[in-house]
Amino acid sequence: MPGLIFEREYPVSWYRAHIVSQRLIRLCACACLVLVTSAAAGGEGQVSHGVSDFGELKYPPGFAHFDYVNPNAPKGGSVVLATSLRFNTFNPISNKGIRAPGNHVIEQLAGPEVALLYDSLLWPSDDETGGFYGNLVETVELAEDFTWVIFRLRPEARWHDGVPVSARDVKFTFDSIAEDAGIGVQQAFNFIDRSEILGEREIRFHFHEDRNPGPNNVMIMSKWPIVPEHYWRGDDMSKTTLKLPLGSGPYRIADFKASRFVLFERVPDYWGRNLGIHRGRHNFDSIRYEVYGDAVVTREALRKGLVDYYIEPDTRHWATSYDIPARDKGWLVLRKHNWLQYVGFWKGLAFNSRRPNLADPRVREALTLAFDYEWDNRTLNHGVYERPDSYFPGSYLKATGTPTETERLLLAPFRAQLPARLFNEPFHPPRSTGYGYHREALVRARDLLEQAGWRVQGGVLADDDGRPFTLRFVIRTFDQRRTLVPYVNVLKLLGIESRIDLVESAQYVNILNDNDYDGAFNHFRSGITPTFGLRARTHSASAASKLANPSGIAHPAVDAMLAKMLSARSRRELTDAVHALDRVLLWNFYFIPLVPMSDPLVVYWDKFGRPDSDPKYRTSFPDAWWWDEEKAQRVLDGLASGRQ
Repeated sequence: MPGLIFEREYPVSWYRAHIVSQRLIRLCACACLVLVTSAAAGGEGQVSHGVSDFGELKYPPGFAHFDYVNPNAPKGGSVVLATSLRFNTFNPISNKGIRAPGNHVIEQLAGPEVALLYDSLLWPSDDETGGFYGNLVETVELAEDFTWVIFRLRPEARWHDGVPVSARDVKFTFDSIAEDAGIGVQQAFNFIDRSEILGEREIRFHFHEDRNPGPNNVMIMSKWPIVPEHYWRGDDMSKTTLKLPLGSGPYRIADFKASRFVLFERVPDYWGRNLGIHRGRHNFDSIRYEVYGDAVVTREALRKGLVDYYIEPDTRHWATSYDIPARDKGWLVLRKHNWLQYVGFWKGLAFNSRRPNLADPRVREALTLAFDYEWDNRTLNHGVYERPDSYFPGSYLKATGTPTETERLLLAPFRAQLPARLFNEPFHPPRSTGYGYHREALVRARDLLEQAGWRVQGGVLADDDGRPFTLRFVIRTFDQRRTLVPYVNVLKLLGIESRIDLVESAQYVNILNDNDYDGAFNHFRSGITPTFGLRARTHSASAASKLANPSGIAHPAVDAMLAKMLSARSRRELTDAVHALDRVLLWNFYFIPLVPMSDPLVVYWDKFGRPDSDPKYRTSFPDAWWWDEEKAQRVLDGLASGRQ
């Protein structure tokens, strides 16, 4: 993707005349995708305090606060969170290295790693889907055909050094993404054609008309931290750096040690503290991330009171590891939090289809058949999970039964590149009793491997030239190893020798970038209303990015369904396109989905106050919780006495 173009600063009179002429030659797009408006500026575009996807914004202009916060929450106290990110950079743009927690914006949808240092253009609410409200932006003006957007920044927005946030900062951010971000991120933003600065606080982005423009463009642009041009000017944004970053958000970095910890302190005179989107939030005086190498150490740190809050990824430990006196006393709390912003699966085994031995979908199907999900779930996960049978399980986006007539029409041009079963059969993953070997599945797997040119010779699966079929799985945690060891033993029955390499995070990134793996664990997620982020994970243009697209998905039907999805002008059109997309992904066996996205299982020491109820789509921890001195002292006294 070429860098965003800096055009000269046109006079406003030219700009307005240009817009009028543009509108005269454009067809008005269907208004089912709505920008929610409060007023219109000269009829040139729709002006609003926010954007929504297929409906209306819940909160009006100038609203006092979100319904799910306590606007009078006290400030003070601290919270300690655990992270596995052995960070070595504060560069928010480059895909090199491991970015420190709290330095991003998208993280605010992914649990406790909230946006602390930087502000975004807009901010989502946690009690509605697809609703984004002005943050750095005072108003948004979006063309009726969605081919351009104008962001007008708040005059009060400031960097922590007192310099106003300007249109130059916004332009610098997206120019840097185009030049220095990873290919997956660049693909996510490749709908941007160019940008032009219209004034000190006003910038216009033009979108490619052939890349399905819509409100989603604005939403995904709002999921990125805006960085200060005057601070990073002259730095190479493609490199890692531990240069202390300058932010504009509710917290600043007070101290850190690379790969050990990072401490954020609240900015008491934060410029946005009185905005409705921020009132009642950012209540802790400090938030500290401690880096722990693995979950075992993290759990021990939690029990000793060194960590305040932890998302437990292992149902085995959720069921058995926290039966301690502190829980009976109510000091240690186990609770499910809401998290419905995304759908997909937290954990899946991705097959690298770029590798010659995995390029044939019949091979990937055979490997899927060999994985006994019911045994794994019963033995390792206490039977807690329900097997994901979709890339969008548990949501309206999930494909069920056989394709509808509309889906058939969408997929018809690609019939020769798709299995006939896709059009005639519902997709059902293999199921076993969960006991012993699933012989029927293994027989079917052997037959598929033979059809793909692999046969057992002297107990070893090999091709016609005698080259053995081997697999290299690259993992980062012992939990992943626990999942793979039984699977590897089953693969031996098919004559496949497998290797499991447990590596640290930086080595893992290098191995993936070098394409030196056959299988790796990854998540797969999409917004409840899919955006360009899904394109970055599945489009053929992102196949070169092993981190964003670990399976190397590159299929013309996938690309076409993504285009239909992003150009949808109604919920029905969107649903049809995603159902068709789901079928193509499922029948190509790129992933073995393992753990569906569901409400996170959290464990925390009860030191905090929180709102009376959680918002429907995401529990707002830690940003809407606060320090409760009485509760905290009770817990601290108990920990000091050893009665926990």
